[in-house]
Amino acid sequence: MADIFYPVAHRSDEEIEALKNRYVSFDENVIPGLIKQSCSMTAVSWKKPESWSTSHVIYVVSVRERQRPVVIRANIGWGEPERYMLVEKCITDRAAVHGIPVNRILYVDISREIYPFDYQIQDMLEGKDIESSFRGTRAEYDQLSFDLGAYVGKWGELEFEGFGRFDLDEAEHSSLAGTKQSMYEYMIVRLDEDIRYLADAQVVSVMQADAIRKLFEIHKPVMNVKKGTLVQYDLADHNVMFDGGKTITGIFDWEAAVTGDPVLDLASAPTWKTFFPREEKMIEGYRSVRDLPNFFREKIAIYRLRTMLWKMVYAIRAGILNEDRKKKFEAALVPFRI
Repeated sequence: MADIFYPVAHRSDEEIEALKNRYVSFDENVIPGLIKQSCSMTAVSWKKPESWSTSHVIYVVSVRERQRPVVIRANIGWGEPERYMLVEKCITDRAAVHGIPVNRILYVDISREIYPFDYQIQDMLEGKDIESSFRGTRAEYDQLSFDLGAYVGKWGELEFEGFGRFDLDEAEHSSLAGTKQSMYEYMIVRLDEDIRYLADAQVVSVMQADAIRKLFEIHKPVMNVKKGTLVQYDLADHNVMFDGGKTITGIFDWEAAVTGDPVLDLASAPTWKTFFPREEKMIEGYRSVRDLPNFFREKIAIYRLRTMLWKMVYAIRAGILNEDRKKKFEAALVPFRI
């Protein structure tokens, strides 16, 4: 598989096309047998969640043996086995022990020996996701943002060898290590391709493209971190569960997770859709756990730009480019006066 920076943005055209019909390709009649074989539970009923936007097949399954449902998350079987499912289990196991509310993954099977797809079975988290269910006040949202920043600081204490996307061979042995030698090496994965794509799409001029590429060389010292730590890198409101008020009950969807600089989570989180501005409250929460590093604002700026580069590529490829996304991309260029 080609090296990727972010899984959603850098899927092949063939995979993107296949995912459009993923539910058509999945026979939900296998669910009872799958649940019984994997977890020795009895499926009573199941349904697709309405609010979770994902590239996977998702079913929430009520079972006889317990009050809380379980969740099936399946890859329809396109291409190579999705070994990052093993990475996610390793991550959530480590994070849970560290006191972080995460989706516990009960079972993973990527063998395709019994079923022609890869899948996880997860505990169903308490609460609802913020994106679909938040109806509260600015003060309540600020508290959620503060706590989210504190969790970024907390899982930023989990250290790993290497940087970037996790090594799949290591994950098969329940171990986690990055595939790159430095944070900078990870940040420039597919960078040239992303910039070229945006130039070809006339989102940036040729001169802007050259200037953007040079920014990453100039800011290489800013990205110098001695030890990689856990970065979730998908802190959208639809991946955060809450109790309906101001308490986070779970953080899930770790398929984009990497080992690197925790500031990457702080920089990228406000690039998702939010109900109220969240950056400063997240930083406050982070500071309640850890000190801010040197060159913090420079880190925020370059990491946010890298995030918006892949997001613009994804938006164009997926046909979802809109004015809000354009404005966020333009805002990411402002600190550099490009």
